[in-house]
Amino acid sequence: MTDDIKRAQTMLAHYTKAMQATANLVDENFQRAVDVLVPLDALLILTGLGKSGLIGQKAAATFSSTGTRAVFVHPVEALHGDSGVIEPNAALLAISKGGGNVETIEFARQFKSVAHGPVITLTEPNSNLESFGDIALHIPKLSEIDEWDLAPTTSTLTTLSLCDVLAISVQQRRGLTAEHFAQFHPHGTLGKRLLLHVQDFMVSGDALPVQPIQASFSEVLYEISSKGLGAVILVNDDFNFYGMITDGDIRRLLERKEDVTKLSAQECFQLSRRGSDLPQVTHGTTTPDTKAIDCLQQMQVDRITSLVVLQEGKPIGIIRLQDLIAAGL
Repeated sequence: MTDDIKRAQTMLAHYTKAMQATANLVDENFQRAVDVLVPLDALLILTGLGKSGLIGQKAAATFSSTGTRAVFVHPVEALHGDSGVIEPNAALLAISKGGGNVETIEFARQFKSVAHGPVITLTEPNSNLESFGDIALHIPKLSEIDEWDLAPTTSTLTTLSLCDVLAISVQQRRGLTAEHFAQFHPHGTLGKRLLLHVQDFMVSGDALPVQPIQASFSEVLYEISSKGLGAVILVNDDFNFYGMITDGDIRRLLERKEDVTKLSAQECFQLSRRGSDLPQVTHGTTTPDTKAIDCLQQMQVDRITSLVVLQEGKPIGIIRLQDLIAAGL
């Protein structure tokens, strides 16, 4: 084992101990902080200088994405004009490892006089900053992992972890679901999976290939070719869904030496069903309000490339595998 590997393992072991020490410091003040933030209607402002400020920026993003309106304000900029973001009854989360920098302390003092809202501090125990706050959260006073105990490492890990835990605790108390989370990330993968439905993707209207079951094979073939979807939907006399014929079904008929030119649409459908070499299609239809991701999984199970969208038994659209994949699902 090399010296670098040994050092890395030692530093990570130090991190493990630091996380346990942080957990041991979680007390009734953490509960108070959650109680304050859960009903908060105004803005949560986070502040911090240096590496604490970088942690504050990430924490603000985490709070915002989990349902708490939050913004990071640099303490120096706040003292030179940016304090205009402060609104009545807002809350402040002031972050500082040692809790002694003048700018953060002064911003906390100014915040209380303007917003008259709660100030939560996040520092090592018994800091000067916490004396200007209402609720004091603590990280353990431990050495950093560099040999000179200078580079913010252990302290940033514990600070970030406590911010994350606070944000998620507030989210859970508010009862936010994955769907709520997706609304804050509409263009991310999770947002797409939870927010997009069949009606957002389906081909409908005049572009929908539909033929009655009495149609001839040539009419079926023309509909498949002219609409360019690789399939045609068959309906009965009441326009209720009967079945769907795909270009793959026609290939199977040709492989079986069927004289397709003499077949009706209904006969094509009945003769083109899959053999034992492929899974039977158990669910070839869906509804417009079904989640798109559920359709994708359904297609993967049945090894098909499209589903017919029904409303009260009548076809109103087709949703295709290629469209779902192109959307990033």
